[in-house]
Amino acid sequence: MSMMTVAAARTMAAVAACMSSTTHAATKMPFWPQYPTRTLAILNGEWDFGYLDNVPDAINFDIKNAVFNESMSVPAAFDVAQPGVMGPRGTAFYRRQFDLSPNHKGLLYFAACSFYCRVFVDGQALGDHRAGGYQAFWMHVPASTNHTRELVVLVDNRFNATTAPTHTGGDFYHYSGITRDVILHEVPAETFILQVETFTLSLHGDIKVRVVLGGDTSVSAVNLNLTFDGTSTKAFSQVPVTNGVAVLANVSVPNAKLWSPASPHLHTLTVAINNRADAVQVRFGVRLVTVGSDARVHINGERIKLLGFNRHTMWPDTGSALTLDQVQRDVAILVDVGANYVRGAHYPQDQRFLDLCDEHGIMVWEETLGPGVTVKDLTSPYWMRYQLQAVNEMISASINHPSVIFHAFYNEGPSDNPAACPGYNASASAIRARVGSPPSRLVTWASDTRTNDVCLHIADVVSFNDYPAWYNHPGDIKYPKIFWQTQVDWVKKHFPGPHGGGDGVMCVYEV
Repeated sequence: MSMMTVAAARTMAAVAACMSSTTHAATKMPFWPQYPTRTLAILNGEWDFGYLDNVPDAINFDIKNAVFNESMSVPAAFDVAQPGVMGPRGTAFYRRQFDLSPNHKGLLYFAACSFYCRVFVDGQALGDHRAGGYQAFWMHVPASTNHTRELVVLVDNRFNATTAPTHTGGDFYHYSGITRDVILHEVPAETFILQVETFTLSLHGDIKVRVVLGGDTSVSAVNLNLTFDGTSTKAFSQVPVTNGVAVLANVSVPNAKLWSPASPHLHTLTVAINNRADAVQVRFGVRLVTVGSDARVHINGERIKLLGFNRHTMWPDTGSALTLDQVQRDVAILVDVGANYVRGAHYPQDQRFLDLCDEHGIMVWEETLGPGVTVKDLTSPYWMRYQLQAVNEMISASINHPSVIFHAFYNEGPSDNPAACPGYNASASAIRARVGSPPSRLVTWASDTRTNDVCLHIADVVSFNDYPAWYNHPGDIKYPKIFWQTQVDWVKKHFPGPHGGGDGVMCVYEV
């Protein structure tokens, strides 16, 4: 690609991103959760920018050799181009300054950075991210005597099995750059809260609360205050801490109301630690998703039919860096046509989108990046390391969203090969280890091997992709009914169903 074309792609990205928020100190996040006691700075806006197309080794690149000869908006995809035109593939550099109180530590939150990202503060590398360009991650900022600090981000968007192993391909364009928000948190010097996770235990409003700590995690116990819906506070003294996590095994939500597609009621929970040294406010729903004895998906014990679409996070003018207005318009389409369900294909979802799905009662399938996964990938310890990191980052970001009822992976993967099944089981096990008991999500994947899939015993829900009357028997409008009835009959006969008994659950995901 010529430099003129590269420049044109960046111009489109910069123009499209002009609707993005400018840099400002903030007391609120642009999505849930909220951090009522922290000083936050949203680092969106214009950054110094440069691009090189011949960097041989992005991992070991000397950041002193970075170029900054233009500007770029954040968030934005720097390779937005006209439909049908490939954007540039190379290495980009972003730079800006930020303020952090002297002698205070910080946390940098990247809502998405694609593909490979390496982060520097004051010339020192904080770390890199190789687990995919669509999920959020954190970087710890060390304290300094300086008030003003320099942040540099190296972004490499080349398909590379070392720097971007989970970008294995697929029939969609992988956009690049800092494509979602960057937010700076100033955190207490001692123990603070990294994450609050809620899990519904019963439809009476009983929940489990898991508080993940940061900073000094060697403490043996913490004092916690829980405030529900801004009014009702409960104090818990000397809650034991194990491996940096404090757990309240059973807490009752006052005046609990259930979340469902028909009535998407949401509660808030503010968890404060040690006399409000730090506090995190999450929004959650009281709801259970199960496989019923009728081998159907149930929400709160009631059988539900999923009606909806697959959705990609991309627009022609912004790529994968959607404005809030674009996210809202996508959700409005789902609401207008009466959909109650959407598959987020094929990667972890924008938190703003999931917030809106929570509010509108739209159920969500969320999956890790991974079209084009091979048996070689699934049997590679290096590849699986970053796949499992991607699973955990996806769950960490979405754990409190009641709209997310499925977590998935390996779209149209090699599940007809027995050698792939350990890799399927590893991702399924990683999900189940995080989503509580009873599970807050069900495990599945979109299988295009269908009745030849030998890994289905690992799934909670059987999900098939096929394209009758399109890819096969083209134009025969009677064939889809015949085809899908055959698939349903096969699932009923062969898939073991919940707990090894009964008919299996089958969902049709791409037709």
